[in-house]
Amino acid sequence: MAFRFIRLSKTLEYIGKLAFYHCDSLEALFLPSTVKSIGNYAFVWCGSLRLLILPHRIDLDNVKEIISYRTAICQIADNTGVTIEYDENNAIANDESNRRVNEWLIHHMDAAPFHKLCYDSSVTTKQISDYLHEHGNDSALAIDPYHGMTPLHILSMNPHAPADTIAALFNSNIQTVFCADNQQKTPLEYARDYNVGGLIQMINCLCNHRNSSLLLVESDNTNNENAT
Repeated sequence: MAFRFIRLSKTLEYIGKLAFYHCDSLEALFLPSTVKSIGNYAFVWCGSLRLLILPHRIDLDNVKEIISYRTAICQIADNTGVTIEYDENNAIANDESNRRVNEWLIHHMDAAPFHKLCYDSSVTTKQISDYLHEHGNDSALAIDPYHGMTPLHILSMNPHAPADTIAALFNSNIQTVFCADNQQKTPLEYARDYNVGGLIQMINCLCNHRNSSLLLVESDNTNNENAT
């Protein structure tokens, strides 16, 4: 199937067997914290799926086997040192390997808390503002170790993120909108595909910033003329 993202319900609790099987173009899936159970092979052969975080409180006994085989995110796990045993058909071989991958899917972004906040399907402007207030505006420039993304990249991909929430993060450090990730994409490009409201807000902010800069230049020129 040729769709790149799906907007899941914020109250979703169950993802069934083979739910996204062979969704080849699916790049990111924003799971709500309410998800309790994921069926067998739910994301198998989603070859482009590279952004997926399992809810922190999910019971791994309710996450069935081989949910992420043949996905980009499983390959990232393998490349970063998660021990995965494969059988003669190059499939994940056993329950222990599956469990290690699933545990990694829960915790792999723990060292990037701002990114995890931006992934949250219930993220609010207040949460973003509070984080920036506590950690400083430079925290908006943090790069995650797996995707080369800033928090704004992930927030721009989040289909649930309110447009004013995206604008709040954007305005904290305007440089982030021009940062390219490992796919050589900027937050503007992701917002175009995943969150059009956020895209409009960022374009408006860029226009306002440009107009403000022009006014400052005109003011400086006027002051210089008066001084002479």
